[in-house]
Amino acid sequence: MNNYRVGLLSASLILSTILAVSASEIDLSKLDVKTLVTKMTPLKGTTPAQWRVVWTGDASREATISWTTAEPGKKHVVYYGPESGGKDGELALSQECQSNGVYSIKQPEPPEKIAPAYYHHARIKNLKSNTRYYFVMESDGERSREFYFLTAPIEGTDFTLIHGGDSRSGHANRCRMNLRIAEQATSNSKVLAFAHGGDYIVSGFKWEQWRLWLSQHELMTLEDGRVLPIIPTKGNHDGGNIYFEVFDLEVETERWHTTMLGKDVALVTLDTNSPGGGPQAEWLETELKRLRPAVRWLLVQYHRPMYPAVKGPAKHAPIFCPLFDKYNIDISLESDGHCMKRTVPIRDGKKDPTGIVYVGEGGLGVGQRKPDGNRWYIKDGGKTGSAHHVVRLDFTPDNLRVRFVLMDASAWDDHTIKARKF
Repeated sequence: MNNYRVGLLSASLILSTILAVSASEIDLSKLDVKTLVTKMTPLKGTTPAQWRVVWTGDASREATISWTTAEPGKKHVVYYGPESGGKDGELALSQECQSNGVYSIKQPEPPEKIAPAYYHHARIKNLKSNTRYYFVMESDGERSREFYFLTAPIEGTDFTLIHGGDSRSGHANRCRMNLRIAEQATSNSKVLAFAHGGDYIVSGFKWEQWRLWLSQHELMTLEDGRVLPIIPTKGNHDGGNIYFEVFDLEVETERWHTTMLGKDVALVTLDTNSPGGGPQAEWLETELKRLRPAVRWLLVQYHRPMYPAVKGPAKHAPIFCPLFDKYNIDISLESDGHCMKRTVPIRDGKKDPTGIVYVGEGGLGVGQRKPDGNRWYIKDGGKTGSAHHVVRLDFTPDNLRVRFVLMDASAWDDHTIKARKF
């Protein structure tokens, strides 16, 4: 096995059960990732590792709890409930995993070999809204420690969503940005979830890269065991089946989906790797018509930008943008460009105060590019820059506050969007 693969796998093993580090107490830009290692629990046997909570539907009533084991095991179950299990770990409810399987691993030429790994997905439903749910994962008698997540409220908009994309390279900076996201949730209890704009890794066909990403994703676990649900988007680097295996999505039918954060906020996720017309366009128009004006805040996320600051526009723009305009999207969340960007409000391809603001473009670890600030939709009110960042979205009934938060916790941009009146 070459040194690069050994390094990736070793780092993955080391990071598989890292305890959260408080980003507010350290300078993340100078943090040596090795200092994150407080306890080593390798991906071994049937010990649950690489946990995540996934939202792709009604976030007030359902969630998927997922994890990885090194051996296939025979029985995989999650125990959960609105009350902590305490020292005895007794939780009121349980759900056996409905989906178990081996990740799609492309084996190198002999004699090299990558060890298999196995995914487990427990889809839990009939949850109470705005409630803390504790959970423990178990595979063949091997249990995780207790974690918890929060369900979305049914009514109201008093919460925060974190968005970011392009964590595919720059592994040390990826770890640092994961810590920054955890710190955002630690310092602001209103942070509800994290939406990833795609390009998790360099090659979606390589399990060894996904393995490292999944282990490092545990850095978003808060010190008290809170796990931020992730709302996934597919990027152009996320080819192959592993993306769908990681997030428990059907390859043919769940490339796009809507996550309802209660009845007042909807996040529509699209796939810029699939054709914009045909089934996706038909689904998008049906979905936007259903949601608007029923929801107070209507957002879209996808990977390739419609109004980019670095590259050319996605080929989906002539299909998607007129639908965004027709149904009055409030904000469009983009990735892929490896820079920071906020456009002026745009409608019908022109600056318009009633239009849509497009923000992005991916700063979760990947090296940043120099954006073109002379594009018409950037000048005279827009903004561009280059730095690792996340986008923080603070909802209220009347305003959506949009901030770019940098690795050092400073705000690069602070912009407010007014709620539309219908």
